[in-house]
Amino acid sequence: MQTSDLTEGNVPRLLLGQALPMIWGIFAVISMNLADTYFVGQLGTDELAAMGFTFPIVMIMSSVAFGIGIGASSLVSRAIGSKKLDEVRGYTTSSILIALGIAIILAIIGISTIDPVFRLLGAPDSVLPLIHDYMNIWYLGSFLIVVPMVGNSAIRAAGNTKLPSYIMIGIAIVNVILDPILIFGWFGFPAMALKGAALATIISFSVAFMASIYVLRFKLDFLALEHCYHRIWPRWKAILRLAIPAAASNIISPLSIAVTTWLVASYSSDAVAGYGIAARVESFMLIMLMALSAVLAPFSGQNWGANKLDRLQEAIKFGYRFSWVWGIGVAALLWLTSDYLLSAFTDNEAAINSAKSYLMIVSLTFCFLGMVMMTNSVANGIGNPIPALVFTFSRLLVLYLPLVYVLSNAFGLRGIYVATAASNMLVGIAAWYWSSKKCRAEAISESVS
Repeated sequence: MQTSDLTEGNVPRLLLGQALPMIWGIFAVISMNLADTYFVGQLGTDELAAMGFTFPIVMIMSSVAFGIGIGASSLVSRAIGSKKLDEVRGYTTSSILIALGIAIILAIIGISTIDPVFRLLGAPDSVLPLIHDYMNIWYLGSFLIVVPMVGNSAIRAAGNTKLPSYIMIGIAIVNVILDPILIFGWFGFPAMALKGAALATIISFSVAFMASIYVLRFKLDFLALEHCYHRIWPRWKAILRLAIPAAASNIISPLSIAVTTWLVASYSSDAVAGYGIAARVESFMLIMLMALSAVLAPFSGQNWGANKLDRLQEAIKFGYRFSWVWGIGVAALLWLTSDYLLSAFTDNEAAINSAKSYLMIVSLTFCFLGMVMMTNSVANGIGNPIPALVFTFSRLLVLYLPLVYVLSNAFGLRGIYVATAASNMLVGIAAWYWSSKKCRAEAISESVS
């Protein structure tokens, strides 16, 4: 069993060293999403709008995988920190089985509810056939997406960020090659349009599925069915105790996107297309914050398991400082280059205006969003997913919905985006307050003991 010790060494250097490989992996996957958007955009605005409507549902399924991955990462990293290697195998194997079962159940539900769900999101009847083209294929192969996400979380818990990054880069390369071939019918293949985009995604993730299982079983020795025969319920209960609130907190974010999509759809399908583009550009610009927050979870788990709380406090402070530097830099970049950037995706003026409005307003609060990411990762890593759930729940129900009701009536489409930015800022402040209070409490507890 090969693991990396995250409980020793310079904290900022260690975190950045772990995050750098993650950057390329996340960059690859987000580039894949941008490539999908680019190629689908060549088909027309209706097809691009259909992709925009599918985004919240795809994010919900990803959030379920994220939650299970958080449970696996937290338990596996703490078991590694505590030197309990049999528990590492038990938790990893159980989390993969849970992910597979839940993905299959959600796919069955999803296929049978496409029309009512997307009508609820505001999709017009003219776009529904295009949504069917994409989601019928995507749902059938969704387990191939969910399982590698959970597997990669277990690999990162071992302090190995290179292998998950290689897997994600492999996904992106295969997808970018297959996208134009299957969408437009290159090299004698039939032109499948949105069906081709979905099929390219599923084939790409099937490669990741095989790679992650291979690494977990043969490289790390983390998978072993015999470790699931005993203490099945205690292990599943421990995983689900963390996974359910983590998944719920992560699902709230795409639900917020779904609400925003529904509100934007009341203006036009072009506005939805622009919002979909902006959401993907936003993900691209937050790569470094995603990478750093991703490595904070296993770092926190290992150091919590080893009872090295001073290192945990140092990591949180570093994460916050980095969020401000990165957030301000990205906001400045988007203000300077958004016109050129958005024109690469579509020439539809209404879609470009919608996307630009979102990026100009929401980018100003990326630093606060980074603080929330760091806090949530640390809380999940130490086995306390409730703060992340409270932050995201409050962001949607307590802050966003009241704000968007008032501001959209006053300022139209821009008001929706201002509500998003305001919610980011207020939750970021709350995350900072919680973490500073938590750090002080733990420091006092440690000094007393």
